[in-house]
Amino acid sequence: MKIKLERIEKLAALKLDENERGSMLKDLEDIINYFENLKEVETDSIEPMVYGEKIELVLRDDIVEDSLHLTDLKRLRELFGDGFFRVRRIIGE
Repeated sequence: MKIKLERIEKLAALKLDENERGSMLKDLEDIINYFENLKEVETDSIEPMVYGEKIELVLRDDIVEDSLHLTDLKRLRELFGDGFFRVRRIIGE
C-alpha cells in the first residue's frame, strides 16, 4: 500500500522536514504492516466478544416517591426566578 504522506500532512495541517517525513513514513508503514499481519490470524472458530469480562447490569426498583413541589420551591425567592433556579456565576470568573 502506498502511503500518501503529502495528503496526511495537509489533512493534519503538518509541515514536516525531510528527517521527520522519513521517520513518519516508516512509522506509518510499520503500523499498516502490523494490521496486515493481523488479517492473517485465523479467527473463524473464535466467538466475537464485546467486553473482556462478563458484565452484569444491575438495576434498582423504580419506586415513585414524594419530591419537592414547585410551590414549595417558590417560597425560596432568592433561589428562584423566571421559572429557573438562580445560581452563582461560575463561568467567566
